[in-house]
Amino acid sequence: MSRLTNDDLRQFASDGYLVLRGIVPENLLASADAEIDVFIAEVSPDEGDRGPGQNAWFTASNRLPRCDDVLRRSPALAIAQELVAPNGLDHAHDDIQVATTVPPWSHIPGGPHIDGHGEGQDPPFSFTMLVGVLLTDQHQTQSGNLWVWPGSHVEHERLFRERGSKILQSVGGHSTRLDPPVPLRAPIPITGGRGDLVLAHFLLGHNKGGNTARHNRRTIYYRLAVPGHAQRWEQTFLDVWTEYPPVRALRNDGGLP
Repeated sequence: MSRLTNDDLRQFASDGYLVLRGIVPENLLASADAEIDVFIAEVSPDEGDRGPGQNAWFTASNRLPRCDDVLRRSPALAIAQELVAPNGLDHAHDDIQVATTVPPWSHIPGGPHIDGHGEGQDPPFSFTMLVGVLLTDQHQTQSGNLWVWPGSHVEHERLFRERGSKILQSVGGHSTRLDPPVPLRAPIPITGGRGDLVLAHFLLGHNKGGNTARHNRRTIYYRLAVPGHAQRWEQTFLDVWTEYPPVRALRNDGGLP
């Protein structure tokens, strides 16, 4: 039985992301937390220094099997695949990201980025969908929330059509650093609780937010791709629904403007 409704598809088409509440059960979250506790105690972060601010670890999925269970043994992966059916989804680059934000860090992002546009990433290290599972309470703003720029996936599609698919290579994926910058809607912080699921289109602009709460923020991120994505990455930049047949079908049937 499908979990997503046509209204969900419309929201994803318009905003570029969905937040679904209480998707991952506590037993999977607790096992993942215990695994992460050991992992981050033993391994230095790839981003950050464990102090206030953002810290991130990227590692092979087989290094964090309980975190992979959060994706595969909960409804999370099946729900994500409803957006790309009949396609499937799997790790694009065979890694899992553990992200923490240590307070106090009163940061508000000034602009968004899209992943895969770092130094040496040519062609871009793209994928189909960013999936996040919240492990901590993020109901309040400034609790380490992910910030998103709703509708920016469509604006980025327009950008790539008009100025080329590699236009963001020189600015690290930050479209608002271009001259002229891409005009975007106002950003919002994603709020939610432990076990909530975030599904975001790859081209959705996003960035990390600050944390002034009393607890460390923790989120698991998965970068997933439809099989064959690496061979069609440029097509997905020029047509945002290339790998999302249900959204395209709703649009073709007149269910979307």
